Amino acid sequence: MEPSSGGAMTVLARVRALCLCIILAGCGTAAPPETAAPTPMTSSVSASGSTPSIQDVMALEPFAPLESGTYFIDPDGDPATALRVVYEIPADGWQEWIGAAKFSDVGHAGLSITTVSNLVTDGCRDHSWAAPPVGPSINDLAAALADLAPFQVTSPPTDVTIYGYSGKHLEWTVPDLPGEEEGEHGHFTGCVDGDLKSWVAFIDTAEPGDAFYGYTGPGYTEEFWILDVEGTRLMIAAEQSPGSPSKDVAELRAILDSIRIEP
Repeated sequence: MEPSSGGAMTVLARVRALCLCIILAGCGTAAPPETAAPTPMTSSVSASGSTPSIQDVMALEPFAPLESGTYFIDPDGDPATALRVVYEIPADGWQEWIGAAKFSDVGHAGLSITTVSNLVTDGCRDHSWAAPPVGPSINDLAAALADLAPFQVTSPPTDVTIYGYSGKHLEWTVPDLPGEEEGEHGHFTGCVDGDLKSWVAFIDTAEPGDAFYGYTGPGYTEEFWILDVEGTRLMIAAEQSPGSPSKDVAELRAILDSIRIEP
């Protein structure tokens, strides 16, 4: 799960750090990381002749603050492939992630842009990877997400065309699981290590059982668009806790609206 990021931290480590940030933010104790402002990585010439910078989000320090502007991500972490996703951060306050993340003392909003190789066997009780792995098609991943316990599907898989590509859309929410207000990792007391886990990003994930587990509690929602981009299965996920400020949700939607896929 490691694109060229210029640092030793893997994307899985970013997942762990994201989850810790989410938990702390939910408790009102998180502070933005003190990291240097991002630096331009590439540029493109606009029709007016200006050259706005387009920054590689994965070349920044983990959870570095993102200035408003244009960013891109290589969603499969493979520099040999041309696929990248470009998007706009409309306001300050967002942080580096495999997309972008925003934390407050009352909620979390986030965007994940990646490829997904597998899911865990059970989000709460068995974090080993599904065996056999989830199949390679759009329908395979959409169906597997819809069947992953204990998540509650609020919008079942449906056909969608977005960003110029076809695929599937679905949405789920975290059910009312027993839990605590805080913990070292998650706080779902009936789940393995207190964590609720789901999707596994990138084929070269180092540790079986690692997966996204940034779920803060009951009512946390995640909306998925799973697209076939010229043979690559791209997943875009919008995440938010029930306490997310309306301003943050509006900014998240603005980021989604700005997405441009470059195969």
